[in-house]
Amino acid sequence: MFSADQIIALTNAKRAQSGLGVLSSNGQLAQAASAKAQDMYAADYWAHNSPSGKTPWNFITTAGYRYLYAGENLARDFSDASSVVDAWMASPSHRSNMLDTNFKEIGVAVASGDLEGREVILVVQMFGTPVSQIPTQQPLVQASPVPSPQPSPAQVAQVKEKPPSAPSPSPKVSPSPTPVSVAVELPSLETAQNTQSTVLASRQFSLVKGVSFGLVGFVFLLFALEIIYTLRKNHLRLRSGVLAHLAILAFILLAIWYAVAGAVL
Repeated sequence: MFSADQIIALTNAKRAQSGLGVLSSNGQLAQAASAKAQDMYAADYWAHNSPSGKTPWNFITTAGYRYLYAGENLARDFSDASSVVDAWMASPSHRSNMLDTNFKEIGVAVASGDLEGREVILVVQMFGTPVSQIPTQQPLVQASPVPSPQPSPAQVAQVKEKPPSAPSPSPKVSPSPTPVSVAVELPSLETAQNTQSTVLASRQFSLVKGVSFGLVGFVFLLFALEIIYTLRKNHLRLRSGVLAHLAILAFILLAIWYAVAGAVL
């Protein structure tokens, strides 16, 4: 199984490619991410908010992390770290978390366990900026006066919490939430309403699926070449069962192609 350090390194590599500063590993965020993963296994759910009403921010604050900005990305059923990060980068909402200039620290948990009746690998990625980095002269955020449209159900979304514009940098200000880009923005530090977008799983190839597809495709090609060779030689007869085998292999290829290898949320 891949590690949290691999996820963090690949995330920072993507940020570096975009000219952004790297995120520092934070033990409290890692503790919060691990607690979130274990809670999903214990309560048997796959969502940003638990059936009992726990939000990502509950896990972050319980770990002792006081944040100015916070965000969460989730993934499941991937076999390697690169596939996880590539899937997040392919989703505009997850990408916005990973490349958000407001975030300064990161914590990741990679855990395996039984979820919804089968063994799965969960990845929890949490971002944050501690309250110690509140600016002294400028407002926290300059929010757009026109809210951006909410993401459609076909989009893959994450959740993010950041405070909207305020006349004072004090963390006790409690203005109402404002949507930003395709992310779900929640209220400030002291008060919170829980908002979440339900999304469809994205289809991504894992390494195992890719190898399986390649092997079956190779056998399929051999059968296809045999048919072509036989048809070109008029005096040769096509072996019985070759077409049937070809059809079965074609079905297997389609099954592998449409198999869901991983999902992000």
